[in-house]
Amino acid sequence: MIRLITGIADPRNQDLLEEHYRLRHKIFVGERGWAALARPDQREIDAYDTPNTIYVLSIEDGHVVGGYRFLPTTAPHLLDDHYSQLVDGPVPRGRGIHEWSRFFIRKDRRGGKLFGQLIGSVPGACKLLGISSLTSVIEPNWLSRFEAASFHYRLLGPLIEAAGNQLAAVQIDIQKASVSGLAISCAG
Repeated sequence: MIRLITGIADPRNQDLLEEHYRLRHKIFVGERGWAALARPDQREIDAYDTPNTIYVLSIEDGHVVGGYRFLPTTAPHLLDDHYSQLVDGPVPRGRGIHEWSRFFIRKDRRGGKLFGQLIGSVPGACKLLGISSLTSVIEPNWLSRFEAASFHYRLLGPLIEAAGNQLAAVQIDIQKASVSGLAISCAG
């Protein structure tokens, strides 16, 4: 089941959000080696996990197995705060524009259909939320994933070496994306 959680304040969602923060820590700190995100409590949570953050989580047997988050670009977000050098010109901002970040899948669930379900849930979640466009900081391998998902995107600037990785900024036009028949459960 794909579950949409709006914000961090609703007590009904705290267990799922906590499990998701711990899974993000295992993946981004443990597997990817993003040491700057390491925390003693084993939770990968940052300044962008706020009451305005929207989480899309894949839940199987009551446990989080994957997900991602959307950040409103009218508030502080990663691209504007830390990666604006990836954009030629102003960073896109607006009510209908959100930043897409922290896409993850639990290690034992990779290589199956979950990736397709999660990426396929993006247009439906966006349309449900009134999001017309997404921005994202990506590694180059995401471009082929966007093409496979038939996302209409544009690079916002050049690929740049940053933090030991090639990175780029993209903007995805959600209005041109096809919505899958995947049901999304809304909470809080």
